[in-house]
Amino acid sequence: MSVASDLFAVPRPLRILLVGNFAPDEQESMLRFEQMMAVGLRARGHVVETISPVPILARLARPYRYAGWPKLLGYADKFLIFPLALRRHVRGFAPDVVHIVDHANAGYARNTATKPCLVTCHDLLQIRVARGEFPVPRPSLSGRWFQARIRHHLSRLAHVACVSEQTRVDLRRIAGLKTEQIDVVHNGLNQPFRRVPVAEARSVLAPLLARTGLSAGVLGCFLFNIGGTQWYKNRSGLLSIYAELRRLLPSPPALLLAGKALSPELLAQCEALGIQSHVIPLGTVTAAELESLYSLAEGLLFPSWAEGFGWPIAEAQTCGCPVFTSNRAPLTEVGGDAAVYFDPADPLDAARQISAHWTRRTELRSAGLQRAELWSPQRMLAAYENLYRRMLAIPRAQ
Repeated sequence: MSVASDLFAVPRPLRILLVGNFAPDEQESMLRFEQMMAVGLRARGHVVETISPVPILARLARPYRYAGWPKLLGYADKFLIFPLALRRHVRGFAPDVVHIVDHANAGYARNTATKPCLVTCHDLLQIRVARGEFPVPRPSLSGRWFQARIRHHLSRLAHVACVSEQTRVDLRRIAGLKTEQIDVVHNGLNQPFRRVPVAEARSVLAPLLARTGLSAGVLGCFLFNIGGTQWYKNRSGLLSIYAELRRLLPSPPALLLAGKALSPELLAQCEALGIQSHVIPLGTVTAAELESLYSLAEGLLFPSWAEGFGWPIAEAQTCGCPVFTSNRAPLTEVGGDAAVYFDPADPLDAARQISAHWTRRTELRSAGLQRAELWSPQRMLAAYENLYRRMLAIPRAQ
């Protein structure tokens, strides 16, 4: 081939093996990430196979749960039986690159022979909790051992992709990796979110209102929050900030919550703050309902203590929802100049910051929609593809 024709040569498709998570653990975000990677890379012309641990011993537990002896059986499936299956699959498929989609499974890299192996690191919160870096209870001795084991395996990797710059900083500090071993690849949205017109959004949300017994009036003016019961979601701070905000705004909105139900302690906090009639739990919502809630909300109120990335911020921006969130990385990294930031440890000052910028909601909607391009799945897939090819260009010992 001539030099001129070589300049226009199309890069050959890659053979990529994605190593996923144990489905019975129901880590939905990781399962969606694996699926998005597999579908997206195939659409880009690559040959992609996926492999994950399957329940063998865990089938003895009916039902399986991530606790007690069923959890130990799952560990045996994941860390004793599956590595043998992975080795066989690597030999049979002969991938160009192996990509372990969850850093908690970094130990599988030992079973990929001499193939270039990439691990995506989503966050190091559990490792940091086990190390005592947050003022929350540390896990049990076995939990601390497990997180130390993950850290050890991370420290031995040649290539890691972090979903945020803050996660890269944490990984360098905790695992001792060099800068050149770590790339930042921001997440792409795993749902095709968009700004939904008002009439369409209300129609989509009609079944949600029906099953929760709510009237359409709750959609008139509301702030929105989505999250689980994890400590770092700071639901207690969310309620305190909202209570202060109700005192500052002349026509305060309701607060709609999607996700896990409020604990008895948080319900008691609502009553003590006098906001129980204004805080409206919605429970679990579908992707279409979530998209419509973002599109109708006056803002996302997201006072998280820490995150690996900050999915709700990217989702909200893509739907044109103003973002009010914590002044901590990586939330500031995701929000950029299209969000209002506050100290989650100071509810009164947080409410003052939100109140001071309340009239900027139209501006924040526009800025968020412009920034939403950063969360394109194609942008993420292209970054991973480029990273795979760079890894292949590095000589490896046979």
